[in-house]
Amino acid sequence: MTSEKLLGIIWDDKFKDISFSHHMIRDISKERIRRFIEIARKKLQFIEIRPEIATVEDLLEIHSKEYVNKLQEVSRIPFSGYLDGGDTVHYPGIFEDVLLVLGASKTALKFSSYVDYVYVPLGGFHHATYSKPMGFCPINDVAYLVFQLLMKKEKVAIVDVDAHHGNGIQEYLYDKPVLKINIFAYDGKFFPGTGRVDERGAGEGKGLNYNFPLPLGSGDDAFELALKILDIVESFSPTYIVVVSGVDGHKDDGLKSLELTCNSYNLLGLKVRRLARTSKVIGYGGGGYGRMSSECMVSFLQGLLGKKEELEVPTISSGEIIKKVKETLSLLLSFSQDFS
Repeated sequence: MTSEKLLGIIWDDKFKDISFSHHMIRDISKERIRRFIEIARKKLQFIEIRPEIATVEDLLEIHSKEYVNKLQEVSRIPFSGYLDGGDTVHYPGIFEDVLLVLGASKTALKFSSYVDYVYVPLGGFHHATYSKPMGFCPINDVAYLVFQLLMKKEKVAIVDVDAHHGNGIQEYLYDKPVLKINIFAYDGKFFPGTGRVDERGAGEGKGLNYNFPLPLGSGDDAFELALKILDIVESFSPTYIVVVSGVDGHKDDGLKSLELTCNSYNLLGLKVRRLARTSKVIGYGGGGYGRMSSECMVSFLQGLLGKKEELEVPTISSGEIIKKVKETLSLLLSFSQDFS
């Protein structure tokens, strides 16, 4: 019998109309968030927590003054455009939306003292760097959260399973004493093109960076095998586990790369629950641009609450993919160390 855990979801109805994605998937991105809260309210027991609004000073803790000024300027322009080469949009009022999104992380940290798990469905913008946006991410809310935790002397582990490598998180925290495990799709050129296995961290973060690239087309069985790398989290003994549970690895995702089903995200939730016996968990919705994205987000939370479910027929990887995943797992486990 599992013990009851308290889940808090950071929610504001304004989330339904916020998307920083380009026009081809912008409506899908918004629909994912709208459907998520509808399904969550039917299937989950949780405390709904309204986010506060972050300040300009909060933004300046993670982004350059020049870039923050740029965000303010484009927010006043009466038409839409791109902040980068064609992925991350700006539009009238984007600055207010950015402050709301960052405020969700600020609120999540505060309420993590009162609940076991906090989830931010509109969050996990892990591509943005100090001075530029990238990949639908105008800011890096994950980096902000982790820096706040470090200032509080917390021991932090990050688990990022978004289908795209969290280059921004790695750049911000490469030399910080934070365990970073990233499981993502990669074939040598898949966006953002970062995440080499031999990138292991530097300074206080030396040996704490684990990149696990999955071959394109990997199915549920390959993902389950890759999740074995998360056992490292247990030996690290963090006080906080931060999870970017992007569901864009689903087989029907609009930015197709992997062949996962919602079952994989449920398994992730169950795994994190086991690892977090003495840790707080703050999760982010991350990416997701398909018809099952909302269901996968809720299925992750079901797993976090100890409820196993199988919504779809499991997908099977080729023998060559399984071989590659086993080789990567063996290599990464050979890097593991005694964190005591």
